[in-house]
Amino acid sequence: MKVLKIIVSITIPFFLIILFASILTTTPYLIFSKGLYESHSRIEFDHDYAAERIMGYLNYRYEDLNFGTDEFDDSILLRDEEIVHMEDVLKVYTGLRIAAFSSLIIGVSLSFLIYKRNKEELYKTFKHMYIGPALFVLFLGGYILIDFNAAFTAFHNIFFPQGGWTLGYNDALIQLLPTPFWMVSGIIILVLFSLSMALIYVLNEKVLKKKLLN
Repeated sequence: MKVLKIIVSITIPFFLIILFASILTTTPYLIFSKGLYESHSRIEFDHDYAAERIMGYLNYRYEDLNFGTDEFDDSILLRDEEIVHMEDVLKVYTGLRIAAFSSLIIGVSLSFLIYKRNKEELYKTFKHMYIGPALFVLFLGGYILIDFNAAFTAFHNIFFPQGGWTLGYNDALIQLLPTPFWMVSGIIILVLFSLSMALIYVLNEKVLKKKLLN
């Protein structure tokens, strides 16, 4: 039972943080951020069109990144280095999404199994589930606030050990998705993740605990 509880405490939070990360890599979110960062003032291509093509690629709507400055331009906006990096990003995103979906299935299935065996044990599992995520949020959130550049570099070194993710100041990807964009996005992900864990805690106390008392 203890092993099952540990697995549930890992898989469900993992699914949630990848879910929120995926939501923030969508076209509406990117368009919503339009004009919020200094680099956006330097953009000479169609911001909304580029955002839709790039996020469409990451969400499997397009098979390549061969697009121009707008829908009528036949040239290719992104440099080869930018395209290669986005191809690497897609591979990482795909792997994380598969892992997250698998985690959801495992977490929900094991939660149901624990519930059938012992409702009190499931209650205890969800009651203490926030501890690991809370430590994770405090560590990563503190890292981001204290030295985001170091955190950003460490993240890329972990997920892109082959290198090739350092792009130029005037590259379209950097203009569209500058460093401050990722810092704000990281904070939003952690906030949404924290709120989701708090919601699980409250529902556990309001619903499952009530069943136990009855």
